[in-house]
Amino acid sequence: MIDPSLTALEIIGVAIRAERDAFDLYSAMASQVTKPELKDEFAGLADQERQHERWLQEYYSAATGDDAPPPTPTVRIKIFGPEVHDGMNLLEVLDLAITKEHLAETAYSTAGERATDASGKRLLGELVQFERSHARRLEKLRDDARRDPAWLEDAGGRTIQLEGP
Repeated sequence: MIDPSLTALEIIGVAIRAERDAFDLYSAMASQVTKPELKDEFAGLADQERQHERWLQEYYSAATGDDAPPPTPTVRIKIFGPEVHDGMNLLEVLDLAITKEHLAETAYSTAGERATDASGKRLLGELVQFERSHARRLEKLRDDARRDPAWLEDAGGRTIQLEGP
């Protein structure tokens, strides 16, 4: 849940950190899978998260006149859900990533409601749509894996596990 006392710009600072964390997660997933379709999907999600971070930083800079990144928490961002840990299988990571995408969607929607300028409302509205589309993409991967558990196995028949964030 988002602290109701946070301003739209404070949420932007938190969101920048969350987008960076999402980039790290999807990059790690892309590097650890061998199936080309999974590798491509996770790499694409990572690229989009990096772009979201850039958009948010540009918006923050334009709104404040400050080119420095906004202060962001150095601790885990609880509003964006639990963290990945070693030994999680890919299905568990997909479930966690879906939760994070839904929580990000809610955070951007809330920030958009608090934004006082049209450009902020537009940017945050676009991010809501992107996060929603990410969740749908991940849900499709998860559903495919549930229908055919072997789909989550690497070439050696081992279920794909995450090794580190």
